[in-house]
Amino acid sequence: MRGRTTTGAAGAALALLALAVPAAADGRKPDLTRFYTQHLAWGGCTVPDAPKGMECAELTVPIDYARPEDGTIALAVGRVRAAESGEGPTGTGTEAGTASPTGAASPTAPKGSLVFNFGGPGESGLKGLGGFTADTARLAPAYDLVSFDPRGVGRSAPVRCGAKAEQDIEGSSGGATTDDAEGRAQLVDELKTVAEECRRTTGKLLPHVGTINASRDLDVLRQALGDKKLNYFGISYGTRLGAVYAAQFPKRTGRMVLDAVDSLTANAAESALAQATAFQKGLDTFLSDCAAQGSVCPLGATTAKATSTLDATVAQLDRKSATTASGAEFTSADLRTAITNSLYAEQLWPTLAQGIATLHEKGDPAVLDEINKQFAGEDAQGNRADDDNSREALLAVNCADDPERAKDPAAELASLEKKFAKASPMFGPDQVGAAISCTGWPAGTDYIRKIAKTGAPPVLLIGTKGDPATPYQWAAETARHLGKGVVLTYEGEGHGGYTASQCVRDHADTFLLDGVLPPEGTSCARETPPVEH
Repeated sequence: MRGRTTTGAAGAALALLALAVPAAADGRKPDLTRFYTQHLAWGGCTVPDAPKGMECAELTVPIDYARPEDGTIALAVGRVRAAESGEGPTGTGTEAGTASPTGAASPTAPKGSLVFNFGGPGESGLKGLGGFTADTARLAPAYDLVSFDPRGVGRSAPVRCGAKAEQDIEGSSGGATTDDAEGRAQLVDELKTVAEECRRTTGKLLPHVGTINASRDLDVLRQALGDKKLNYFGISYGTRLGAVYAAQFPKRTGRMVLDAVDSLTANAAESALAQATAFQKGLDTFLSDCAAQGSVCPLGATTAKATSTLDATVAQLDRKSATTASGAEFTSADLRTAITNSLYAEQLWPTLAQGIATLHEKGDPAVLDEINKQFAGEDAQGNRADDDNSREALLAVNCADDPERAKDPAAELASLEKKFAKASPMFGPDQVGAAISCTGWPAGTDYIRKIAKTGAPPVLLIGTKGDPATPYQWAAETARHLGKGVVLTYEGEGHGGYTASQCVRDHADTFLLDGVLPPEGTSCARETPPVEH
């Protein structure tokens, strides 16, 4: 395997190390020298659909940063080297808000690495990098594009919960509950069983999979890449990881873009309620946009008619489930999942409308079933890739980051059901279960809730007005907690603005290349997505 020697900031990083890691119980400062002086040995990748020229390596990090002697894990890292030259950037890094080190704001001046996290928590960075490189054409000449599977995810010591618990996670952690005491009690029991199985199957890594430790891994990766400062692009959950890094390592934070911004303060119930509300808003916009096309809309030429068609389709499935090509049942819950998935990306809206119409008129769920399979990473038989543990990792990381637990989860559910149903008649009854998804897990850290005025350089935050998964108001809230940040508003729909809007890409790329932030209050108009064929 070919390797690259890393040089530069090792001495400075090690000198500052004591400020960034916890002391052991006996007051000793853990010795992390071997992690911060390691070299990455780059070689070939076995990642499906990897972009041309992608290299892979493994980064060694401790399971517990306070007790590195307790064992290590290997993180899978991927890199597409800068297109400017065969050797790529030299790992200099640049500070936010400044021009390039050469003096001129050259878009092709080497700037080191740009590290991505594509969300989840639980999404594979290695797989995500291939799908994102097409949108980063302006960045590729200046940056090595880097991503990784965070601890507990994919190829990096994945969280496992056993076959039965893994089948239960998606439904029990955020799916439908019932409006009676027996159903609530059953859900609580299922959640406790899932937590116990995850603990038993994953072992000693499980308490250490949260974002605080993933951020420390990110700093070790920065050093191994040879960068003095971390230039970073986080999407969705990746914005939480970026915010935690800025709080833990403010002096090592470079140019940071956070798109589809997560909340740092909302508890599980507040987050789930905000999302249910935002998804309902997204659904209403989808229906009105479809109806505005008149006879072209397969659901109806008025918003009332389109809404009626959808409601009738839900009622139809409540009476009798449809059947997929593989013989599986397709229920009203599956329909809601297809709607939820499609609201993430506006270009899917025509497909969603046709899928609902086909199901309503012919009883055929094929289009909607395919949407769900693609989003779940499943093949035609409903099987996921062996290295896909995104559902398990999402639950484990979120619970590690959440300090609150309901004393009586069933009573908590009962108190929230009407509020969720009122906020979203379509999604609220399903989403309420997410409010108690960490039942059975030990309380997580409260560090993230306390982030305030990090002292890091200014950050660019991108908020989309119609984002159903990370509601728009979270961008401004997170900017206030970080202390320095500019919110760029995208007036469109869907989860994230960078891939949806050329205007957003231009502003983000200018910041990453030249260090120039857009003026506060800048917004980008909604753009019509390309039609998918």
